[in-house]
Amino acid sequence: MAEKKCIMCGRLFDPDHVIESNKNPYLEEEDLPKKTPSFCQLCEAKIRHEADDAKKVPKPM
Repeated sequence: MAEKKCIMCGRLFDPDHVIESNKNPYLEEEDLPKKTPSFCQLCEAKIRHEADDAKKVPKPM
């Protein structure tokens, strides 16, 4: 188990665990990217949440 540090918050995390938890059962094994994640799961979820909020269309008045 080689732990890495998150580049955003500095927490130690296991990149193999992050890859396993993000795996899509419908994709083939060879379609997955081979690079290791740089963010812990918490920071990755925060980034995705902020990106989703930025994509929302404002409601008309």
